[in-house]
Amino acid sequence: MPESLTVSAPATSANLGPGFDALAVALDLSNAVIIRRRPGPLAVRVTGEGAGEVPEDASNLVCRALLQGVESLDGLEIECRNRIPLGRGLGSSAAAVCAGLVAANALGQLRWSPAEILRRASEIEGHADNAAACLLGGMVAVPPAGAPLVVPVHEDLAFVAVIPAGRVSTEDARRALPAQVPLSDAATTVAAAIGLTLALGSPRLEDLRPVLADRLHEPYRSPLVPGWDPLRALTLADGCLGVTISGSGPTALLWCAASDAEDLAATAERVLEEAGHPARARVSKIAATGVRARWTGGGVEDTRLERSIG
Repeated sequence: MPESLTVSAPATSANLGPGFDALAVALDLSNAVIIRRRPGPLAVRVTGEGAGEVPEDASNLVCRALLQGVESLDGLEIECRNRIPLGRGLGSSAAAVCAGLVAANALGQLRWSPAEILRRASEIEGHADNAAACLLGGMVAVPPAGAPLVVPVHEDLAFVAVIPAGRVSTEDARRALPAQVPLSDAATTVAAAIGLTLALGSPRLEDLRPVLADRLHEPYRSPLVPGWDPLRALTLADGCLGVTISGSGPTALLWCAASDAEDLAATAERVLEEAGHPARARVSKIAATGVRARWTGGGVEDTRLERSIG
């Protein structure tokens, strides 16, 4: 039986309100990449999200990341089982890049450090927030220099990811941002970001309500999020602590206690349907671990090799 490598990579949500380009969280929704050795040229197959749309050749993001560590893709059969929606601000490209890099590290026996994998992922992705959360799991703060910092989060915190049918490209979302913002908006957002990182570990989830507001990017990107105003109105309802734009959007992230998540998801879908913006609402918890890889072969799984980041 041919040697097989399976890599799983979680979805991520970046920015988290006032943590623009600095905070991100891994979510319990993941893509799987299965790589098998067999004679012949490269073969790529994509199933699930993006099937028939994502390239099935060497231009696939997983393949491009793999080439960072292996000289040739010939002799490989790559299956991408995608569950993370594309173009919705849930880190689908980060998941592909991180999965490919971890696979390259394993296939090439390169012994890249976590810091090296993150550096390479950031170069391909253009920024480190999604990549850091995808690689490490949990919630992370990503400083301009130095290693990402793990942010403690209370176990009762959960989210509802409200995923619209349409997409927004990262480029369009970036173009929506102004070149300058008022100093007062920057100062207010910095204060909220500090308050958010301190409140995340508190059992008093209500402490999150006043520190989720942002003035750097959400006021400019919110027109790109279908049903943003009805969703914002839910923050006044029981169980909803606040709403933030997931990454560059258009997915919105509703913050809540785990016990309120299912009811909140049903309410969000109903409210958006009534507003003419139907969307999927998915209950999401924080993924405690990031990218993981394991080898299988000969019909026996080698669980000793299962580990995070390479």
